[in-house]
Amino acid sequence: MRRQSTKDIDEWIKDERIVYPSRVINQEIDNYCFQKNAKISTEERQRVFFLVSQENQLTLDVKAAQSSINHVIMGSASFGKKMDALCDGMSRDVKNRTSDTIANLLADKFYQKHIDSDIDIVKLRNDIPDYLMRAIQG
Repeated sequence: MRRQSTKDIDEWIKDERIVYPSRVINQEIDNYCFQKNAKISTEERQRVFFLVSQENQLTLDVKAAQSSINHVIMGSASFGKKMDALCDGMSRDVKNRTSDTIANLLADKFYQKHIDSDIDIVKLRNDIPDYLMRAIQG
């Protein structure tokens, strides 16, 4: 039983090494496009993934959008109560954006501490606009 559990955890970590940074890239591309009221093609999105993969020696999946790390955080009753208290009196939209931002910060920290300390997720998030510009310019 213990051996199987370790194997399951190892598989989960292996999956998250691909899924989490891929999710971050997709999220930051979407955020950038929303803020700039812009759209990018599938090919441009794929080029961003190619550039990030090549320059950071990462295995990525352009289709990855969901990470179990974020699901665990967002599904936590304790997290929900803390967000309710923190966001008391705020509009639903502001509360949702605040919860998402804090969940992402916690997930980034968890990823770097427990999954892959070799990649700086915050730097990756901040670098996506530059990768986008390079991908769009061809």
